[in-house]
Amino acid sequence: MLKQLSKNQYVKMTKVNDKEKEVEYGVVLNKNEDNYEIMTIGFINKNGNFLEYPIESYNLVDTYNIDDAYFDEVKENEVRRKMNIWMEEHYRH
Repeated sequence: MLKQLSKNQYVKMTKVNDKEKEVEYGVVLNKNEDNYEIMTIGFINKNGNFLEYPIESYNLVDTYNIDDAYFDEVKENEVRRKMNIWMEEHYRH
């Protein structure tokens, strides 16, 4: 689990709600003290495949505190590759 995030870092966000675990993947856009603006890119489906959100999805960007979820660096090569492609196709700095 990461204690601090960096701008442009790919992160795996794990949230536990009512004994259910929700995992999403995103990129840190900005840092403001202990808050991070993160754009969610996708998730792993029940078959274990990474699926990207369509760019038209509502609320892709949200602000998180480091305590809002468990944050880990994205280490899976296939997920990182798909996230890179999604960023290149849809995100303009």
